[in-house]
Amino acid sequence: MATVITETAIAAAARRAKEQKSRVELADSTLPGLRLRITPAGGKSWSLACRDPMGRMRRFPLGTHPQLSVSAARDAARAMRPAVRETDQEKRADPVEAARRQRAIGRDAREGIGTLAALIDLYERKKGVHLKSWPECRRRIESVFAALLKRPIATMKLSALQLAADSWPSGQSAAAAVRYIRPMLKWASEAGRGYCGRDLADVSPPDVVRRRDRVLSRDELSRLLPVLEASDSPYGQAMRLMLLTAVRREEAAGARWQDVDFDGATLTLPETKNGKTHVVPLSRQAVAMLSAIKPKNAKPADLVFQARGGGRLANWGKAGDSIQTKSKTAGWTRHDLRRSAATLMGEAGELPHVIEAALNHSAVHSQLASTYNKARYRSEVAAALQRLADHLDGIAAGGAVVVNLASRRGQKAASS
Repeated sequence: MATVITETAIAAAARRAKEQKSRVELADSTLPGLRLRITPAGGKSWSLACRDPMGRMRRFPLGTHPQLSVSAARDAARAMRPAVRETDQEKRADPVEAARRQRAIGRDAREGIGTLAALIDLYERKKGVHLKSWPECRRRIESVFAALLKRPIATMKLSALQLAADSWPSGQSAAAAVRYIRPMLKWASEAGRGYCGRDLADVSPPDVVRRRDRVLSRDELSRLLPVLEASDSPYGQAMRLMLLTAVRREEAAGARWQDVDFDGATLTLPETKNGKTHVVPLSRQAVAMLSAIKPKNAKPADLVFQARGGGRLANWGKAGDSIQTKSKTAGWTRHDLRRSAATLMGEAGELPHVIEAALNHSAVHSQLASTYNKARYRSEVAAALQRLADHLDGIAAGGAVVVNLASRRGQKAASS
């Protein structure tokens, strides 16, 4: 029977529940559907009983007494009734379903389901596997957002992502991670998926990503080259190859022994940034280095530069820091080695299109010229890389003054 729920009525019902050792429920006659359930132990919980848009009679929790007073419980019931009866599913409130979903999310998260880490795995299978840059993108995302990897993506807040990005020591690294994670979050929040809130893709980079123009000086190279030449670390050896050939970091990391032709002095890179196979002419120094580090039991499919267990190199940051410490240099990245190699060739007077071909850029000369001129200037690139290797040897030895090729050409023309 419904009655006006008051504090006095609640106290009397609590005594009755304790004496009878059974649950007592009060129905409020002032606001139909409002219920207070009292247990023998003294627990008191408010709920609203009403029909949902499908006509089903359901109970929706409101809170507990005395945290929620009688008047506050009535106000909560009045506010909830139209919300749970809303016919628009997007606007409808369903605390029961929300609580069930929260429990499921928490349970799944403990099992590694529905977390940010699981989303990264899913995105890799669906999208990332087609991106040549994905390994680096994933590594950067997992570093910057490491504290959130085991958190459920469905309940993640934009503020949590933003805090992780803003707190990262390197603004440039965090900005890159944000740039990499945004497409993934946008994909995850698309209609039909709804894995996460649409606002997550609004995470802002904490810094502006700047184009690097760092080139190692002659003095820096004179200290770095002996360290790389003496290194027995696959990272140091790979970095030396980058200086000798101007290949990209991931191209060096992905090279396999089957790609190395010692007789022809070439390294064939089937996977490159522009999607085109790149045949790299190897200088005498590059051939000698690769010959020296090749294991006697190496298989053709083995990586040239292997991490422990034969896997791909992935800990570049730590290895780079170690090499910079040993060489007493600082502030350069692996890509700066490639830029330094190109700059040395330019300073030596190598022609721009030869340097572009050595770097395996898609457009040699210009985009328009490349539409018609498909030459990659293999012999000219081979000669340029050999001169680069000789010049690096000279720098390491403390000599090798650069004589510009253009000056040499002018001297030959004058003498003739």
